[in-house]
Amino acid sequence: MQAADTDDRYVRIAVMVLLSLTMFAGACATAIHWLSPVHRTMDLIVPPTATALFGGLIVALIRRPRWVSGIARVALVLAALALAAPAWLYTLQATLTPGATLIDLLPPVSSLFVVFLVMVMVFIPGRQAFVMAALCWLLIALPVLVYLPLHPAELWAPRGRDLLMAYGPVSILVVVLLPVQRGLAGKIQRLASERQLMEVLLHRDPLTGVQSRLLGERMLREALATGTPAGVIMLDLDSFKAINDTYGHPVGDQVLQAVASGCKGLLRENECISRWGGEEFLVIVPDVDASGLQRVAERLQTAIAGTRVAPVRQVTASFGTTMIRPGDTLDTVLQRADQALYRAKEHGGNRVEAAPLTGPGRALFPR
Repeated sequence: MQAADTDDRYVRIAVMVLLSLTMFAGACATAIHWLSPVHRTMDLIVPPTATALFGGLIVALIRRPRWVSGIARVALVLAALALAAPAWLYTLQATLTPGATLIDLLPPVSSLFVVFLVMVMVFIPGRQAFVMAALCWLLIALPVLVYLPLHPAELWAPRGRDLLMAYGPVSILVVVLLPVQRGLAGKIQRLASERQLMEVLLHRDPLTGVQSRLLGERMLREALATGTPAGVIMLDLDSFKAINDTYGHPVGDQVLQAVASGCKGLLRENECISRWGGEEFLVIVPDVDASGLQRVAERLQTAIAGTRVAPVRQVTASFGTTMIRPGDTLDTVLQRADQALYRAKEHGGNRVEAAPLTGPGRALFPR
């Protein structure tokens, strides 16, 4: 969801920038034509009208950001009309008026036509982009390309060759190359999605949905590095082999899923539970003292004992807890938790055993 929101925001920003630049270009064209010594009616109408319309689209996008897709399409239609009107009008005027030449009448919009085709290929999805690009080419470029070969003197003039290249090979090249770029972008996006999926698989146990051992080890190392009060709970389901042997592995999997889900639901957001291996889980509890760690373990013990997975009569677990001490390493913490868990098993299971608060050195945290 967060990635989707980021993409939507990026699209809105991109459309806003394009609308702003188009409005600015229209305002500049309006000023240039008004200051020009020769005033043509079309040049005095189209640029200011386009400027006003694109300004309205900017206001609409600010007030209704969810309309970004529709606003982008309206902007493309307006741009197509703004480019088509002078192309047809001045081509007809040059054809019908003796002494008039298209290369003198037509405003410098050939580069804008190429930019317009780029926007069509970016904002219109799939095959619709090709259809709209073809229609726009027929609507805007075709009259110019038909006119120029019929007037060789204009065709071979520098402006004529510029128009021929912009409306012909360059525009076709844009339409051909942009789908290739879109395909590459799609492939990169798929690779990024696959990478995210692989990271999820590395960080989540596929059966139970809790964190993987890899992520559990990383979070335990972070707790050791920060030096903040934290404790570790290691729990192991009692007689789990008997459950698998009696009821089958599918039922055993259901037991693991139910236990993991129940424990996860009791933990706070900053507390981590990971599947350590088989029927064993590790819980990291930050910002806790020994008595608080004991209460967390007892809550988990009660919840597991209340778990019902038919046809299993009862599910229980043994717990070993330990506080992190000064100078601890990953191995020393896990060793103490495992020893406490072993004592809980020796005493019949379904109980919580805590490692001594002091060992070789004083305790890090007060009672």
